[in-house]
Amino acid sequence: MLFCKKIRFFIIAQAFLESMCGQKKIPDLEYKIIADEFGLILELCSKKEENIEKFIFSLPEELMFFHSSSIDLSVSDMAAEALKRSGAKLAVVESCTGGLISKIVTDKPGSSDYFWGGFITYDNKAKETIDVPAFIIEKYGSVSKETAISMAEKGLEKSGADICASVSGIAGPGGGTVDKPVGTVWIAVKRDIVKTFLFLFSGTRKEIRDKTAQAALLIVYKELLYCKALDSIVFEHYI
Repeated sequence: MLFCKKIRFFIIAQAFLESMCGQKKIPDLEYKIIADEFGLILELCSKKEENIEKFIFSLPEELMFFHSSSIDLSVSDMAAEALKRSGAKLAVVESCTGGLISKIVTDKPGSSDYFWGGFITYDNKAKETIDVPAFIIEKYGSVSKETAISMAEKGLEKSGADICASVSGIAGPGGGTVDKPVGTVWIAVKRDIVKTFLFLFSGTRKEIRDKTAQAALLIVYKELLYCKALDSIVFEHYI
């Protein structure tokens, strides 16, 4: 008898996943990676079910992976599920994504039940309209942990929603520096406390924006259902 299990991965490079699988020296375990419109699916097969579970247990905790029940769901599907199950309303404050997160969420019918709306604060002056202090932007820059935190805090305060996600990054192709290259993205989520995440994405402008929107909704999903969104993690392999 052959046991098989599929795991869904988002915003992760196929080369990184292949490397990670190759490093796991588990006997009698075969794997296949399938790419689709949502990301990657890892199919694991073995004659011993415990070999599959051993592999899954060994995965880094910060990897945002989902087991077989979720492989056919998009990020917006999962975020919607988490928001509806928790009875929470989401607000967003978007800079580099320019409204893309709001678009993805509201593509789903019935999203008004769990989505308050958002603020598009693309320019620094736009950030100040929701009371992000100018001195924070001047001191740390618009793409920084401190600015992302303030965006999430002010977004939650002004919307009255239950959870707020903010994003600020450099989508390119220009605008990058040695310290903050193109693909640098800060995401903050404010519920009871603020949690922050630094991503180092690569790809085209569209790819970086798409990955940023997916990452923000994945963090909301994990925060609401599992409270497992990790604070101040640098996701260097989420490329």
